[in-house]
Amino acid sequence: MKLSRLVAGVLVFAFLGAGMAPAWACACGGYLPDAESRARVFGETALVRYDSGQEEIVLSMSVQGQSRKAAWIMPVPAAATVELGDSDLFWRLRSITSPKTVTRKTYWPFRDLGIRGGRGDSAGAPTAGGGVDVRQEMRLGPFQVARLGGSSGAAVTDWLRANGYVAPASLAGNLTPYLTEKWEIVAVKLAPKDDGTPMTGSTPPLRLRFASPRIVYPMRLSKGATTAQTVTVYVAAPYRVDVSKLPDPEVKPELLYAGRVAGESAPQLAGPTTFLTAYSVTYREPGRITDDFGFTRAANDDAFQRVHYVTENDGLWSTVAVVLGGLLLIGCAAALVVRRAVKRS
Repeated sequence: MKLSRLVAGVLVFAFLGAGMAPAWACACGGYLPDAESRARVFGETALVRYDSGQEEIVLSMSVQGQSRKAAWIMPVPAAATVELGDSDLFWRLRSITSPKTVTRKTYWPFRDLGIRGGRGDSAGAPTAGGGVDVRQEMRLGPFQVARLGGSSGAAVTDWLRANGYVAPASLAGNLTPYLTEKWEIVAVKLAPKDDGTPMTGSTPPLRLRFASPRIVYPMRLSKGATTAQTVTVYVAAPYRVDVSKLPDPEVKPELLYAGRVAGESAPQLAGPTTFLTAYSVTYREPGRITDDFGFTRAANDDAFQRVHYVTENDGLWSTVAVVLGGLLLIGCAAALVVRRAVKRS
């Protein structure tokens, strides 16, 4: 597949419809639509791979609306390489981590009589210039990418605006903690060949690789979001991981899956990072976010998979047979009682 087709990816997961209120932050970085757009981000899915001090984040945003001048901001703790990811990655991950379906039979004549299917339950089962250091600029298909360092959030925000990026006033304050910690800022903007042409449809994910002493998933920029944000993070490592740092201490993520993954199921997980742990969480009040996600090695590598139970009636004749069998047993018991009573008399 040509690079120009793969690149469709970073910012515009969408632009699928109108009528949505704009929101500038996404679950891990900052999504910045132009002021005239009605695009909004409502969630993000990411794969975090980690081994021996090297981390890779592959992410895809979920956006609705249209934007002609969008930008996207992602902080990372060290110098990053940026490229496009595999468009099939998250489909494979969803397939691997989806709940296992278990069918349970019922023969009761008044429950789901003669009807296949039933009520499902879910349960867990173990189973530059101006204070800005422009480190790199590149063109990836319809996107312009810049890797930046900076002395302050205000300096980086001013550079972004001067170079055609959409940057709200609140962005400077949200960038400052990252820059204080000497993180790098990866900025991506829509740069179509024809000016004013909006991007629409689904796009492949973006992949960033960098050195890190710990497993981290940046979330602090999401405090600028104005709508609820849902994020699903798949962590691939040599071992199972626990969540050690929470963006909002009051909101706990749900464990979706934990287990070893065969290379043929997901080629992207080949090598030592074969243990996959998946979490999902929704932040209904993004303004309460104060930190990034942090992950550490779990105490054990116990497997976990959700289970979806389906109750299924075994059919009318099976039900009738069970009922008749029950009546026969009751009749035999009654006959024994009568017989003993007669003997006593």
